[in-house]
Amino acid sequence: MAKTASVTDKPIQIRVFPNRLLQPQTAEKVLNEIDHVKGVIRMLINGKNLPRKVTCGPGTGADVNHPDRTVIHVGDCAFELHIIVGEILVEVEDESAVENLRTACERAFPFPFEFKRGHFIKRRPTLTDYGKYGFKSKTDESINLEDERLLGLVDPHAKLENNLCVVKTEEKS
Repeated sequence: MAKTASVTDKPIQIRVFPNRLLQPQTAEKVLNEIDHVKGVIRMLINGKNLPRKVTCGPGTGADVNHPDRTVIHVGDCAFELHIIVGEILVEVEDESAVENLRTACERAFPFPFEFKRGHFIKRRPTLTDYGKYGFKSKTDESINLEDERLLGLVDPHAKLENNLCVVKTEEKS
């Protein structure tokens, strides 16, 4: 099982915001660089949606064959990009991982990017987490979840059944 930081450790959250939207090849390169950084707990990508079908207008219902809707490989996981990556949120264990993360991003990005610390991913269960994973018991308000890294990563508006990819479950060496 992966090492997870407790609430008292207060992991550091970083928002990597490139000055451009990322092509799938660049996103794959950056995510793999981040994956190789020791001390990364979890990462989340955000961006503009790439729909499968035209939702309005005269072509409603027609397929959209967007060239950026491709399969990328991050670590041991392969998944289809449903977005054009616009930002990457990363949670790390300590200060040394922050500097390693910055150097990994500098290696991967051929253009400038913002690198900000802050609070971007929920650390405690959200209402949506309770709805998805449920309660352990009526007296215990914690949720029945084996891996705490999943907290706050549930998208209540997503129509996809499985839109979460766990890259590694064992501790990185």
